[in-house]
Amino acid sequence: MKNILLINAEGVQAICLARSLRKQGHRVVGFCNHKMTSGYATRWLSEKHQSPDITLHTVEFKSFLYDYLGLHQVDLIIPLADDGADFLSKNKEIIEEKFHLKCAILSFEVFNIANDKQKLMELCEKYGLCHPHTRGLPVGFRDIQEVADEIRQVVGYVGFPAMIKPNLSQGAKGIMRVDNMKELMEKYPDVHKHFGACTLQQYVEQPDYYYNVMLYRDKKGNMDNYTIIKIRRFFPIKGGSSCYSETVEHEYLLNQCREVLQKLNWVGFADFDVLEEVQTHELKIIEINPRVPSSFQAAFAAGVDFGKVFVADEFNEPMPKFEYKIGKQVRWMGLDVMWFLFSKDRFKFRPSWFNFFGKEVSYHDGAWNDPLPMLAGMFAGILKYLNPSFRKAKLKK
Repeated sequence: MKNILLINAEGVQAICLARSLRKQGHRVVGFCNHKMTSGYATRWLSEKHQSPDITLHTVEFKSFLYDYLGLHQVDLIIPLADDGADFLSKNKEIIEEKFHLKCAILSFEVFNIANDKQKLMELCEKYGLCHPHTRGLPVGFRDIQEVADEIRQVVGYVGFPAMIKPNLSQGAKGIMRVDNMKELMEKYPDVHKHFGACTLQQYVEQPDYYYNVMLYRDKKGNMDNYTIIKIRRFFPIKGGSSCYSETVEHEYLLNQCREVLQKLNWVGFADFDVLEEVQTHELKIIEINPRVPSSFQAAFAAGVDFGKVFVADEFNEPMPKFEYKIGKQVRWMGLDVMWFLFSKDRFKFRPSWFNFFGKEVSYHDGAWNDPLPMLAGMFAGILKYLNPSFRKAKLKK
C-alpha cells in the first residue's frame, strides 16, 4: 500500500483517479482549496483537507504542505491542476529530497517549455509538427506605438483573423480574437498589462468539435497508454471545458503528439488540446497541459487506468497494458446542464441530450454510487458562472 497525496483535488479529475488508487489498495489524501467542490465531496478520498489556494496564497500553501509532509508518511504527490503542477515542478527536487517521496511531475526545465504556449509552438515549428502559425508579441513597452513596426512583422507571418494568447494562463483567460490591425493595437495593451508576455496565433476556424489526447510517456520512453476524445459539447459554448465527448481512434494525431513528447524527452502524463481546420481538416496542436485534465474520466471509460500507470512508472513496477475502447460517451453533468440552457442546438444534438443511461455512458462528476460530487459541482459551477470577473476573463474572446 502506498500513501498518495493529490493536490488540487477539488476538480472532477480527483474522483476517477482517487477511485482507481483506492481500488488498488492505496491510501489517498486530497488537498482541496474549497469544500463545496466535486473532489471534496467524493467518497473515494481516504482523507480530505481544506488547504490554502496555491494561486492566491502560495507561501501559505507551501507551509501547509510542508507541515503535513513533516507529520505524515507520503510516498507520491500528484498535482491535478495548473497551479499545483507549476508549484510542484518548481519545488520537485527539494520536496523529494527533504521528505523522501516522489512527485509525479516533470522537471521545471521541460515543464516550462510545455506550459509556455510560445515555446511549445516554437518546438512544433522547428520539427514540422502540426500547429497554428504563431509568433511572440513585443513586451516591456509603455506605448503601443513604440512597437507598432514589430507587431506588423508578427502580423505578416500570422495573418488575420488571429488570437491574442497569454503565454502563461489557465483555461481561456486573456484570450481574445482580433480581425485587423486596429483591433490588435487596441486590445493587446490591456491583455499584456494583465497577463504579461503573449503570442499572436492564427485563428483556426473549427467545426463544432475539437480533440483531446491523453498520453503517458514512461521512464523508458514507451507511449503505449493513451486516450483520444472528440469533444462535441463544451461550456462556455464559445470554447470551454468538455461536457460531452466520445472516445475515438486517430493514428495521425496520436503520432504527432507522441513526436512532441519524444522531442521534449518528456516523462509522465500529458494532455493535448488539438483543433481541426474546418475547410482543410488540418490538425493544429495548440497546447499541452502537463497534468491530468477534467476530462480524465474518459480514459477510464475507454478501459485505460492511468491510476495504475502512475503507480507503476513511479515505483518501477511492470507497466500495465490496456484494451482501448472507442465509442464511450462521457458527460460532465454540471456543465452539460449549462450547455442545455444556453445552446440553440439543445434539441437537435445527436445522440439526444436526454440519453442519461446505458453501458456506453459515464460521468466526469460522479456516479450512482458516488452522487454527492455531481450535486456539489453543479452548485459551485453556477456560483462561478454568476461571478462577473469569471465571465469577463473566460468568455470574452
